[in-house]
Amino acid sequence: MNPSLRDLSYFLAVVAHGHLGRAASACAVTQPALSKSLKRLEDETGLALFDRSARAVRPTAAGLAFAEHARKVVDQYEDAIRHAQALSAGDVGLLRIGATAATMDTAVLPALELLLAERPGLRVTLTMGVADELHDLLEQGVLDVAVAPMERATPGALRQQAVGRDDLQVVVRRGHPLLKRTPVGLDVIAQQRWILPKRTSLLRQQLDAAYAHAGLTPPTPVLEVDFVSAGALKLVAGGDWLTVAPAALLEDASGVVALAAAPQLPLRREVAVLARRGATWSPQMKAMREALQRANRNVDGTAS
Repeated sequence: MNPSLRDLSYFLAVVAHGHLGRAASACAVTQPALSKSLKRLEDETGLALFDRSARAVRPTAAGLAFAEHARKVVDQYEDAIRHAQALSAGDVGLLRIGATAATMDTAVLPALELLLAERPGLRVTLTMGVADELHDLLEQGVLDVAVAPMERATPGALRQQAVGRDDLQVVVRRGHPLLKRTPVGLDVIAQQRWILPKRTSLLRQQLDAAYAHAGLTPPTPVLEVDFVSAGALKLVAGGDWLTVAPAALLEDASGVVALAAAPQLPLRREVAVLARRGATWSPQMKAMREALQRANRNVDGTAS
């Protein structure tokens, strides 16, 4: 038995689309050619890969199990091609990066500023999305790497590696009355008007945990956002809001300063680069990882 990579790719397209016509269109082949490929694959494996009794084409239990292994074979082949192309391209080539909104300005763009200056022939596509979306795109082979806050657990098909850290600070407008009180207790700042990320964010969970550890009720935000952005800092600069933001984001923000909060509030966020587990890292992928690490050192002040 020796199924071809083309047959495996067609099979995976049908699994993904659940429809022969849409899968054929995605693969740029005719539907009869696709059906013939599936029949050939079933004959070679001796498995009934699809249930064709319903209007949709659904994989059988055997088909789903086979799809997991087929995806690994196709991914390894595509990785080998990309890696060989990257080696021959040297400092040029294409790097496909994903980023969350929380890491775009503070980690990814500073790293790209270093990387693109060193590799002027390199082309980059940059996709922003939430972590779950980026995980899917990595697993599908649409992205080479993704940069996101480090999570306690990631899908088994992915591997994450720490490349830096965001130190997070409580932020207020210049001239805020709380700046006259040093340090400011957790109980006092909890009573203020807050802009905070949603409860699902790691930052919010850290903040709530710090208050729980101190036996206090955490702040109740007036405004909840997906992530604290430059736009949120403009709101803080124009009113008596409080928020928590990465120290790197404050460098380019005007009208806001860090508040000396109580020592019980050490907040930090690890930043990670993710790729498919077992993927071959191209020179461009390795260079991006190193640029992320160097950009973080520059922010921390431990490198020039």
